[in-house]
Amino acid sequence: MRKILLVLLLATMPVFAFAQKSGMPQRHSLVEVTIDDDSIPAEYLDVFNAPVDGENHYFISVGHLGYGDEVVQLLFDPVFELFIPLGDSVSEALETLEKMQDLFKQDPGTGMEMQGCQAFGFPNQEREKVTVTYRKVFLDKMLEFSVQREGYIRSAHIGKSDFGSAVRGVKFYHKIHPKE
Repeated sequence: MRKILLVLLLATMPVFAFAQKSGMPQRHSLVEVTIDDDSIPAEYLDVFNAPVDGENHYFISVGHLGYGDEVVQLLFDPVFELFIPLGDSVSEALETLEKMQDLFKQDPGTGMEMQGCQAFGFPNQEREKVTVTYRKVFLDKMLEFSVQREGYIRSAHIGKSDFGSAVRGVKFYHKIHPKE
């Protein structure tokens, strides 16, 4: 009797699995770059498409933000990521990324303001001001993505080579998928 119930249960599981409509939002990565800073667990720079109701929305995830001030940042929030909207097409996403990349051609300390959100796993509609600033520390060139809240700063730092890899990856993706 047990075997018969087990066989019936196993036979009906695929039917129930396919009958469900997925309400979970999806992230379709265009480019994922591992950030070379020896952090454990590894941090990722992710450019992805998050379609909603058949419409494309492109974002960049710059990873998890640290807590602190302008000098010291402690990373102890492994849950929430910072998402920045890039546009509704690959062309718009590439244009936005290139604007951020152009900061490397400016003087250190030069920045720009963008809208972004800090959320778990998937971007939401709650936007806040994100400052993207070009920093040069010793021989390192990086972009600092920071959010100021209640007297403290939350920030993530992306190196020039890692950010350049993401931009090149999106350019390559755009060549393969020109109509997207």
